[in-house]
Amino acid sequence: MGIFDKLFGRTPNPHNNNFTPTTELMADEEFWKLIKLSFDHSHGDFEIQQEELKKELKKLSPQDIILFDNKFSQLRGLAYNWELWGAIYIIHGGCGDDSFMDFRDWVISQGKDFYNNTLANPESLIDVNEDKIEIEWEGMGYIPNEVFKDMTGQNLPEGFHENQEITGKKWEEDGDDLKIMFPKLYEKYQDNI
Repeated sequence: MGIFDKLFGRTPNPHNNNFTPTTELMADEEFWKLIKLSFDHSHGDFEIQQEELKKELKKLSPQDIILFDNKFSQLRGLAYNWELWGAIYIIHGGCGDDSFMDFRDWVISQGKDFYNNTLANPESLIDVNEDKIEIEWEGMGYIPNEVFKDMTGQNLPEGFHENQEITGKKWEEDGDDLKIMFPKLYEKYQDNI
């Protein structure tokens, strides 16, 4: 391995490597640092943030990209809960499965504090401008595989299985469930529902 490869953590020819699936996750601090860098350099522009994340991931080894993707999937799975879905349902006047996945990607892309605060209290979204909240932003979750494939010629190996079981207190679209759960959001966005 040459000095360039040692400095940048890459093998001389990653196209010849077979990467084994793993459930290992990227360290929390390292993951959120990459998200923050992409967010800070994008100035809130989703398309630019995707490009910035690509740049950051290209600096990693293929194995570290796997760990990043695993962590991203873990966080998106943890956000798969009824309360968060209810909050975005109120704000946008509805939200299907695919849109809810895109929304969870967006929540992750906003950074560690935003992610943790939003999961702890979905009604805190009342402080975010509705135009900034994204439910149709595909891209962030696909970037690790895109970069990995460019580097290795392979798709990311599937080792980590994202949570697919929704958690939390179930609500019904009809009735007052959402109004009771999130009175402030409901009052602000009642015209959307």
